[in-house]
Amino acid sequence: MSTFAKVLLATDLTPQSDNLTECLFSLCPDTETEVVLAHVFDDDDDADPDGSNFKKVNSRLEGYKNELEQADYEEVTVVTPVGDEPFEAICDAGEEQEADLLMVASHGKGFLKSTLMGSTTFDLARATTLPLFISKDDGKDASKLLDTILIPTDFSKKSLDCLNVVRGLREYVGNVIFLHVIERYRSKEDYKEKYGNAKLFLQELVDELKIFGIKADYHIGRGAASKEIVHVARQEHASLIIIAKTGAGLVKGLVMGSTAQNVVLNSTCGILLLPAEDPLDD
Repeated sequence: MSTFAKVLLATDLTPQSDNLTECLFSLCPDTETEVVLAHVFDDDDDADPDGSNFKKVNSRLEGYKNELEQADYEEVTVVTPVGDEPFEAICDAGEEQEADLLMVASHGKGFLKSTLMGSTTFDLARATTLPLFISKDDGKDASKLLDTILIPTDFSKKSLDCLNVVRGLREYVGNVIFLHVIERYRSKEDYKEKYGNAKLFLQELVDELKIFGIKADYHIGRGAASKEIVHVARQEHASLIIIAKTGAGLVKGLVMGSTAQNVVLNSTCGILLLPAEDPLDD
């Protein structure tokens, strides 16, 4: 059984979205995974089934559907919601379809330099209560998405939900790197104590994954957590970061902690965001 039984793959049909199907193959290798292909139309005219724009879009979506069916995915459907705020339409579609994973693509440096409220992907990351995978246009082979996974953890239960995903994909995971960042300490002695405690806990996590046959290691950093996460991801050539959206976002009702926000904005590899509430059970 797949970790994610039903996936809503939202595409805007840009080149950046083209590798989402390959990412789906990596994250959801079980072909019993139900896939919903979604494209949001801005207005009712574009969504008119008799219109040329709809026919063009629908033809592209059917092409994606055929590709997934040829890869032996047994249940693939297409939905075309309408909304002037695409992130809201995707959120609503995910809930209506009872999906347990959303997949979208960011748009490279243009996305990273956009204002916080100006990006569909970033607004979706803050608003959705579902697990969300964000593909980055980083030039990496999407088929190697699980080669090196970075898991930042503050040792809270929510941050360790990431382990459920890794265990579910253990046959396909190459290497896992745990990262704990010591952001604050009162003295050298306090730092040493926190470092020692972190080392013990991280080693336990590494040993647990080795029981499942997964190669694992850990890093301990200090300073701003988000900067250290992005730095280690680049240093270790991470193909995927799995991180929980713990904490409150910049806007009331849009829940995502500042660390996760900054990682979404600044990382160059794919990101799997898990909601603040526990989305997955053992």
